[in-house]
Amino acid sequence: MNDSRVPLIRRIGVRGVVGIACLLSFACQSDPSARKREYLESGNRYLADGKYPHAIIEYRNAIDIDPTFGEARKRLAEAYARTGDAPQALEQYVRAADFNPTDVQLQLTAGAYLLAARKPGDALARADYALKQQPDSIQALLLRGNALAGLSSFDEALKAIEEAIRLDPERGTSFTQLGLVEFARGRTSEAEAAFIKAVELAPKSVETYFALGNFYWSVGNAAETEKAFQGALNVDAKNGMANRAMAAFSIATGKYRAAEPYLIRLAESGDPNAVFALTDYYIASGRAKEAVARLEADGGAMKDVPNVGQRLARAYAAAGDTTRAKTLVEQVLAGNPSAVDAQLLRSQLLFDAGNRDEAYAAVHTAASSSPESAEAQFALARVYAARGDRTAAEAAYRDVLRINPRAAAAQVAIARLQLSSGNREASLKTAEEVTRTQPQNLDARLQLARSLMASGDVRRAERELTALRSAYPNVSAVHIQAGMLALLKNDIAGARASFNRAESLDSRSLELLAAWLALEFKTNDVPGAKARVEKRLNEGATPGLLILAARTYLSAKDQLAAESALRQAIELDASLLPPYEMLGQLYIAQKKLGEARTEFEALAKRQSKPVSALTMSGMILMAQGQTEPAKKRFEEVLAIDPRAAIAANNLAWMHAESGENLDTALKLAQIATAQVPDQPELMDTLGWVYYKKNVPKLASALFEGCVKKAPGIAAYHYHLGLAYLQSGDIERGRAALHQALALSPNQPLAVDIRRALAESSPANPKS
Repeated sequence: MNDSRVPLIRRIGVRGVVGIACLLSFACQSDPSARKREYLESGNRYLADGKYPHAIIEYRNAIDIDPTFGEARKRLAEAYARTGDAPQALEQYVRAADFNPTDVQLQLTAGAYLLAARKPGDALARADYALKQQPDSIQALLLRGNALAGLSSFDEALKAIEEAIRLDPERGTSFTQLGLVEFARGRTSEAEAAFIKAVELAPKSVETYFALGNFYWSVGNAAETEKAFQGALNVDAKNGMANRAMAAFSIATGKYRAAEPYLIRLAESGDPNAVFALTDYYIASGRAKEAVARLEADGGAMKDVPNVGQRLARAYAAAGDTTRAKTLVEQVLAGNPSAVDAQLLRSQLLFDAGNRDEAYAAVHTAASSSPESAEAQFALARVYAARGDRTAAEAAYRDVLRINPRAAAAQVAIARLQLSSGNREASLKTAEEVTRTQPQNLDARLQLARSLMASGDVRRAERELTALRSAYPNVSAVHIQAGMLALLKNDIAGARASFNRAESLDSRSLELLAAWLALEFKTNDVPGAKARVEKRLNEGATPGLLILAARTYLSAKDQLAAESALRQAIELDASLLPPYEMLGQLYIAQKKLGEARTEFEALAKRQSKPVSALTMSGMILMAQGQTEPAKKRFEEVLAIDPRAAIAANNLAWMHAESGENLDTALKLAQIATAQVPDQPELMDTLGWVYYKKNVPKLASALFEGCVKKAPGIAAYHYHLGLAYLQSGDIERGRAALHQALALSPNQPLAVDIRRALAESSPANPKS
């Protein structure tokens, strides 16, 4: 052998082989195409093993090298979808479809996500693009039909779906889509027939049973809903969608224990979201320790899953181990300071520990840092509602609906706030709207019953509560409202029976305590009412219980006890607003105007939009003769809400009385009457401004309206008499003045009335 040929490799030796390997590796690293492929393949391996966070990192690395790498984006979208991150999945599917225009299935997947995100116009564009490439694609035709339905183009939608049925009349899913469009059009019978036909054509399809069940659930047919969902489980007992549906249906219909086996079956798949659903169920059922055990047991497999630390912290908090919960929350926030769920849990832990101001600040931080988080805005709304700041609470709940228009809990909360503010008509309208879209929502139907009773529609409330008692025999709140309806009908025995049933289900409910108190006041058992509330106070006072006790004492005319209860409520939680307002009203009743103003101004400092508190402060200042400070208060109110009727009215009156800024006074009085038309107090102010501006005809018309609406108020007759006199109608003017004097012969106003009569007397040379 030629010696010059063999030693080549020998001379290179081990060091030389390593050098070649390094050169080859460097060549790969310097080749972007090869590197992005490596990342893609690595991501695919992680995806196949269920290690979704690792897969996401690898796919992102590939995209960093080549942003147009459609295959990596497609896989990235799939990884996000498997973690339940729909917004990220949507973004990546859309971008992947942009970079893979010939992949029809990808166009359709992107379209489906766009449709789910309520972007029917974009979904329609994807469907049309797919149809250009595959004109007979049934899936594309169905997507097109659903997108058109989302745009309310129902006739065009039906054409697309009917074309899909024509191409494959034995395809059950086509009839499912037809049912959806018919239902959207309000054609319930046609929709039901289409859904049933879909099941007949595809009896082994979970999806067709699921669609039929959803339809029946939407129209309030609980028996058929359960039957359809069970049909889906008969096809595939382990199907995730069918098990989720049965679990949700069981919980929604008050069959909480029945939901557990379906949630356990879901969790057996290892899907983190399914495990979370099960542990949430355990926490809601008062079995937090089981939630902790499950999360700890699955901790190794889910250590890389987002939110697992926060979920475990929440479970520990519910189990009473706040120390461990705080430690976990701080660990989560150290790694991700903007984690909304952890921020909200931290605020709850602070609140439970009595650090209420710090807790409220934490919720504000979460909501401010995540303005598009419905959960954060909902938590903020609940904080406002708990504090009694109804205006701010309603605004925050409306933010929730802006983010998620189907958030029924926010709509129910708004209806409740509207009712507590005395706006019965708005409350009823809101409750009707949410029950129309979600007829099986128990909270919504209970609120509808409350709103109906408040509006005096006893018959309709009775129909609603009869149905609820049949569907939810073991829900305390249903029996409480049934008792309140009986009380409204003066059926004391019926009310008592309903409250006893409610008490057997939940004896600690404050709503139930308030109902018992209402019954005792209805039967004039004032000592019984006081004894009942004091028994609860002896078992442990809470701010909410103390506020209820104060209302009880006020109804019993025990002002001293009411004041004491309100003071205790403030000591326990100084951030609550109702105690300050109630104290202010109590002091006004006792003619302690200085103390009342102190409470309302303290209340104003704690409210986000202190319209009512500042208005009350201004009115007290008026009563105390402090004109300029009162004007300042009303101006502060109008800076917050330019349409605040009472502040505008009072400021207008003060300007008119001084004879200055009459144009400003007119504008303010018009604002007030526009907000609350036909209110005599406000009409009187506007009329007084016209009188001061020497426009007696307009003034007279308004004062005539006041007299008609409130004929027993002497001031209205007096003002009407002055307006008639100003217009030259002496006879009618004096008649109105005499009527005013007859109504208030011994009041301070009588001096002014007698002066006007004297000046307008025919014997008076000036008249």
